[in-house]
Amino acid sequence: MLTENQHEALAQILYQAYERCEPLTPLSGIYPQMETADSYAIQARLVARYGSSPVGYKLGFTSAVMREQMGVDEPNFGVLLAATRAVDDVAYKRFIHPLIEPEIAVVTGRDLAGDNVALEQIVAAVDSLHAAIEIVDSRFQDYRFQAVDNIADNSSAAGYCLGPGIEAESVSEPALLACRLIKNEQQIAEGRGVDAMGGPYQALQWLVHKLAEHGLGLPAGSLVLTGGLSRAQVVEPGDSFRVEFSDNLQPVALRLVND
Repeated sequence: MLTENQHEALAQILYQAYERCEPLTPLSGIYPQMETADSYAIQARLVARYGSSPVGYKLGFTSAVMREQMGVDEPNFGVLLAATRAVDDVAYKRFIHPLIEPEIAVVTGRDLAGDNVALEQIVAAVDSLHAAIEIVDSRFQDYRFQAVDNIADNSSAAGYCLGPGIEAESVSEPALLACRLIKNEQQIAEGRGVDAMGGPYQALQWLVHKLAEHGLGLPAGSLVLTGGLSRAQVVEPGDSFRVEFSDNLQPVALRLVND
C-alpha cells in the first residue's frame, strides 16, 4: 500500500494531466507496489479535485471484448460527474485521445446497499433505462496502462450522453436488447445487453456489491452506465455517432466538434 501523501500526490498528477490535456506515463511505473485499494483512494481524491457533483457511476471493462482490447483482467468502476454530461455537441479539444462506447444506462429509484443484494432487488430498484454513449479518455499515453492505473484515472471517465428514458418494467429482458453503433451514417459495431456482464441488471448488481467492499451504497436517483457493448471506437474531430437499440429504447446521438 502507498501512503496517504502518495495518494494525494498521484491524484494531483492526474488532475494536472486533465487540466493540461497532456498524457502521462503509467503511475504503476513509478510505484510498482500500487494495489487496487490505492487506486480507488487516488480516484476519490481525483474526483474531489474536479469540483463537480457526482451523479452516479460508470462501469469499465464489463465485456470480455473490452478487457481483451485493453489488457485488463476484471471490471472496475469510476464516478460520473454532472459537469461531463453532453447534450449534442462536444468540443474535441477537451480530450487527449477519446474513444466512444455504446452502453445501456440505468437510473435507480431506490437505495441499494450491501454485499448480498439479490438480483430481484436490483430489478425492482431500477426506474428507467436509457441508450447511452460514453466518451472515455485515458490520461495515459496510447492507452498503455495497468488495471491499477485505469482505476486511479477514474476508469477513463470523460463524458457521456443519454437518450430519453423509458420505464424499466416496459422492457421484458434488457439483456436481449440489441444495439448498433453508427459513425458518420455507417454502422461500425453492434452488441447486446448480455455482452456487459450478462446484462445491465447483473452489471448493476456487481457494482452494488463492489461499492459495499468500500463501505459505500448506491442512493436512489443514481445514474449508472453499465458498460460498453462493443470495442471502444476511435474518434476524430467532426465525427458524429448514434446508438440505436431494439425494442422501444430511444436512440442517442453525439458529435465531436472541431473547435
